[in-house]
Amino acid sequence: MKLTLEWMSQLRVAAGTALQVLDCPDGVQLTEALEQAIAALPDDRSEALRPLVLVDGRRVSALLVALDGVQVLTDGNPELRPGSTLVLSSPIAGG
Repeated sequence: MKLTLEWMSQLRVAAGTALQVLDCPDGVQLTEALEQAIAALPDDRSEALRPLVLVDGRRVSALLVALDGVQVLTDGNPELRPGSTLVLSSPIAGG
C-alpha cells in the first residue's frame, strides 16, 4: 500500500526532501512506516533524521505527527490505511 510522508521544518532539512512516498505492507503501523521511510533515505540523511524521529524503536516524544489531518498522540502507534498521509514536524519555539 502507498503512504505519503510530508517532512516539515528541521525534519525536511535532515531528510533532504519535503515529500516521501512509501510502498508498505498492508497493516503497517506508524512506527514501522517511519522505520521504513528512514531506511529508504541515503545513509547520511538517514543518520541525520533518525535521532529526530525514533529512539530505541519508539517515536521521539517531541515529534508531532498528523495522520490524515488528525494529530496522533505521542504514545499512539496506529495501523495505517492505504493512501494515508503523514505530516511530521518538530516543535518550533520562538520568542
